[in-house]
Amino acid sequence: MNAPRKTSGNSEVAIARRCAFTLIELLVVIAIIGILASLLLPALGRAKAAGRKTSCISRHKQWNLALVMYADDNDGVVPRESFIPAGTIINPWTQVQNALAGDVWYNALPKTIAGRRAADYAPSIVRPDFYDQNKLFHCPTALFPKNAGTDPIAYFSIAMNSKLILRPFTTMRLDSIQQTSATVTFLDNRLPDEVKVHPAQVTNDLGQPSAYATRFVTRHLQSGTLAFADGHVECARGGEVVERGYAVYPQTKIIWTADPKLDANLVD
Repeated sequence: MNAPRKTSGNSEVAIARRCAFTLIELLVVIAIIGILASLLLPALGRAKAAGRKTSCISRHKQWNLALVMYADDNDGVVPRESFIPAGTIINPWTQVQNALAGDVWYNALPKTIAGRRAADYAPSIVRPDFYDQNKLFHCPTALFPKNAGTDPIAYFSIAMNSKLILRPFTTMRLDSIQQTSATVTFLDNRLPDEVKVHPAQVTNDLGQPSAYATRFVTRHLQSGTLAFADGHVECARGGEVVERGYAVYPQTKIIWTADPKLDANLVD
């Protein structure tokens, strides 16, 4: 007598049973995926941060180039650092668009590299666009106040060195800088919601268009961007730039004044 033939249905059930995952196997797979994600996400985050750092360095280089081009076109003289000498009062949009602000760096320098002036963003309808982090005016990692787009204050995440032009002067010659390789021209500038480099740094008038060590910020993997008068740009650790909330003195590696023998913390 012939043995009974197995039906195809029974074969399909057997195959399905052999191919199915058990609960334990599924949990193991999920655990492996979780471990891989925990390893990859920090690396991806660091890569993204490094990209933003590179972009910020590039923007500082462009501002440096614009500064040199402006000086070449104006008998060696640089633009003003802010509407108010020494930048002691925070910068409202009414000052940015004032006709007398045409020779301030944020309006004067963009014209040398075919860019838009800060004054072009003063009308309320286009003001939010000023804070697009793709704009040359800003560090791509800057943390702006939530209401920045409607605020009457103009916030600058990149600033011109406020110690280059000292009172009673409103401008200076670029070639008067004695140590160009160490003298700052532009810097990453702290905004109201950003972390201090040192607890003693100032808390007032943050985001103004001119600043120095008291408002320096480290946005890029514990370092901040600085542009120098010889054209190069580098990122420096907070302790290299800020000492007890102020500029390091004596001025050696990081210099803020055209004459390095001066104390940047005691002059305006």
